[in-house]
Amino acid sequence: MTAEVDQQGGSRKRLKFRSYKPIDEALKGKQVEEAKPTSIEDSVREIISQSSQNTTEIDLNTLAPRKANWDLKRDVEKKLQKLEKRTKRAMAEMIREKLRVEQELNAPGNTNENVL
Repeated sequence: MTAEVDQQGGSRKRLKFRSYKPIDEALKGKQVEEAKPTSIEDSVREIISQSSQNTTEIDLNTLAPRKANWDLKRDVEKKLQKLEKRTKRAMAEMIREKLRVEQELNAPGNTNENVL
């Protein structure tokens, strides 16, 4: 709505009839013309032509996601690290046990050779 300046210096709102059709002849001049929808076909064609010109070959490998189980690997990685530590500790213990048994077999005075 636009404002007109009144004779006393105040502003007065000007009437605009958008959806109302006045009956009075004096008010018919304040009626706004009906808005006509614009055709979007030309703008759509222009956008399509611009996009087809800018389109380059896209390699499907770049669009493909990472491996299907990458999130599972990420979530299990912490648990695998703990398991790896335990495995190394167990292997070290087994090697120490084997070395201890070999030392007992090779000790002087030991005649039993079939301990293992």
